[in-house]
Amino acid sequence: MDNQGANLLRMMAGLMKNGMLSGALQNISALQNISKAGSGGSPLGNLSTLAALAGGMQQSGTGTMTETVEQEREEKDMGQVYFAQDETGSSWRREERVELLIDFCREGYAQAKRHGHFLIGTAGQENYIAIPGRFLVEDQPAGGKTGFTLWQPLRGGEELCGNLTDIGQEAAEMVYGYWIARLSSETLEVSEV
Repeated sequence: MDNQGANLLRMMAGLMKNGMLSGALQNISALQNISKAGSGGSPLGNLSTLAALAGGMQQSGTGTMTETVEQEREEKDMGQVYFAQDETGSSWRREERVELLIDFCREGYAQAKRHGHFLIGTAGQENYIAIPGRFLVEDQPAGGKTGFTLWQPLRGGEELCGNLTDIGQEAAEMVYGYWIARLSSETLEVSEV
């Protein structure tokens, strides 16, 4: 990864650490565009513009685009319970811009793209990422090598699959859920829950 990419990831990690993960994810595309395009010959462009986007603020006007998008998403996600029993205790948010995974979670990209989304969860100071899929090795990001070892069925699916140690092939192929990993607020690295 080049210095520009490393700087971008460090900035995102700082936003995550300060509880601003959703804003960081919403603005990563804009940050990447500024980083690529540059301004005034600087590879990262105008740092005040970059900082404003990272903070979810517009440079002019009273409201922010991020606040409006956040509010719309919160209303859409309000009351949405993905799991009957959640081992992480997280509040989950659906993210449909799967291309964001290319920058910090490549192993989950193909599966998320197939399903058109992934989830981001927060519980206190902990952050999580959930990739949709069945309880099958071919659906598990990187075969679990990078930390996606926790699988939780979608709400209602727990009745069909019961205890995961005894799950049959038919139930495993039929029941959908999410492969979950911890997401470091320091480095954006994925690790086991």
